[in-house]
Amino acid sequence: MNRKQEIFCEEFVKSGNAAEAYKRAGYKASSARSAANSASRLLDNVGICSRIEELRAKAEDAKIIDAKQRRIILSEIAQHGKADVSIKAIDTLNKMDGMYINKSQISGADGGPIQIIGWEGSGDGK
Repeated sequence: MNRKQEIFCEEFVKSGNAAEAYKRAGYKASSARSAANSASRLLDNVGICSRIEELRAKAEDAKIIDAKQRRIILSEIAQHGKADVSIKAIDTLNKMDGMYINKSQISGADGGPIQIIGWEGSGDGK
């Protein structure tokens, strides 16, 4: 892929407008229609389409904050936010860190014991 094609891909991802990306990449066109036709031919190129998809995926990934960034933001809110917001931030951090234990209670329809059928244990009586 040459430099103009790379710039075309980058500009197309930014704007979504192929003819405009064609011009910004440094290609010359005698008219808007000519630019659109030439840009369309570039979009038929498998390598260019592949590069556009890579750039789009990279742009999407850049929008997503990772767990460390979330922890930093929530920690700052917990330390400096209003009381109710701080409590919510701490609660969220605790959930992220697995600080809470989920307890479940199961009982039969009549409140009696549950019988599990078809379960294979370890065979050691545990």
